[in-house]
Parts: sequence; C-alpha cells; structure tokens
Amino acid sequence: MTDFALHLSAIQAASQTLLQAAAPLNEQQRTFVQHIANSSQSLLKKIDGLPATEAAYMQVIPALGDAFRGPQDSLVGYARMLLEHPQQFGSEPVSESQQAQLQTIYTHAVQLYQATEAATKAAFEQRQALRQQPAAAFDVVTMLYQQAPLYHYWLRSYPIRLSLGLDVILPPAWGRPYHLDGLLRHVLVTMASELVEFGEIQLSVVDGRQADKVTVAIFCTGTQLIDADLAVLFKDKGRQLYLKHLQEDGGQITIERQPGRGASLLVHLQTAANAL
Repeated sequence: MTDFALHLSAIQAASQTLLQAAAPLNEQQRTFVQHIANSSQSLLKKIDGLPATEAAYMQVIPALGDAFRGPQDSLVGYARMLLEHPQQFGSEPVSESQQAQLQTIYTHAVQLYQATEAATKAAFEQRQALRQQPAAAFDVVTMLYQQAPLYHYWLRSYPIRLSLGLDVILPPAWGRPYHLDGLLRHVLVTMASELVEFGEIQLSVVDGRQADKVTVAIFCTGTQLIDADLAVLFKDKGRQLYLKHLQEDGGQITIERQPGRGASLLVHLQTAANAL
C-alpha cells in the first residue's frame, strides 16, 4: 500500500522517455503523453514529504479525495487510449519501444488505482473501528511523536514552522487518541491557513500532574484567537464533533492570550487515575 511514489515515479520516467526519445511522437501523441507526465509530477508533489508508512497513506490519500483520484484516473485513461487506439492520435503507429513505455505507464497507473482503492477502503474500516472504541488511558507524548511527521506534512504548503515541545513525562491521559489527533490536526491547519506571512506554531505538552490533567498547548505567534475565531474553528463539517467527543471524555479547551505575542489554545484531558 506504500508504493504510491514508486508507481508515480515509474510513470514519470516512462513518459519522459517517450517525450525525449529519438523516434518522436506526433503532435497529438505528444500532447497526451505530456499530460501524463504533468499529472504524475503533480501527484508526486502532493505526497512529497509523506512518511512512507501504511498508516500515513491511509490517512492522507482518502483525505486528498478528488485532488488525487482525478489526475490518477486520467493516467489510466490516456495510457489505455494510446495503447489500444494509437491510430486515433495520429497517422503513425507507435513503435515497439514506445509500446513498451506505454505499457509500463498503464501497468503502474492501474496498480496506483488499486492501491488508492485499497487505502480508501482500509481507512474507512479503520475509522469505523476507532469511532466505536471507548475512552481509555493512553500516552499523549507517544501519540504526538508518532503523528508529528504527518502534522509536518499537512503544514508543508503553509508559511509556517512547526516546533515541538515533547520532552515532558506525563501520566496517562484519558480519552480517545483518534479524536484528539483529529482535533489537533484541524486546529494546526486552520491556524496555519490564517497566516499571510511566515509564522511559527508551537505544539507542546504541559506538565499538569499537580492539576490531575494532561494539557496539549498550541501556541501561534501573532494570533489572538478571539471568540469569533473559536466559533469558526468548530462550527462546520463535523468539526464540532472533535469538541463534543473531548467534552464527553471529561476534557475541555481553554485559551491563554499573551498581549503582543499571540495566544495558546489549550486542550485539557483528564488523567487516567482521575477519570477512573
């Protein structure tokens, strides 16, 4: 399931070979092959920086939706047309070497499609299973270390630097990691999208042992997070469910504002001992 980059790189290499070969394509064939080259390059950029793990692809590929599936489907379609009906794209039939490159493109395009379908199905089944899991004790720091590469991936297109403060040993938190991860990722991306110039987001955990709680702090330089901002953060597309599930498990969200600097959104979770 983690061979997305491999398939796209193979398609990209074969299309470039066709475009640069001594035996030239005619104008119509070149147009379609150039489209294949552009589409594969675009899809490679979409997954650039994504950790090469099955869990990462299961989260990202379904979330990209039609932005990934549309160009991917065109790879299959154009390669099939060039293979099966070359006469429709010019008077000259493709050569044996061109046929081999087109077959490579088509084979990897089909395998890419199959991998996308498998990732989407597996992600759906995993979400269904995770949503049915009750709250339990878990280590917030370990979860954040595991998810940090994906946070960096989702923020890569924004003018933002994400710094992590995960050097605290905390008691087990009480809640559902799946919902906490969704909440944190949503807040990080929403904050980053509001920045028009370079900024920094600090994601850290706070030693809250004296208060019987575990706190994840998201501090964004230059953001004050007024009440209207908070309303936008949690009102649409099921986002309010993150807050709802957090509250169901005994957690809450608060804001700390630092005049002239920014604001921290604090996600408080109960400790396991307190919850039990």
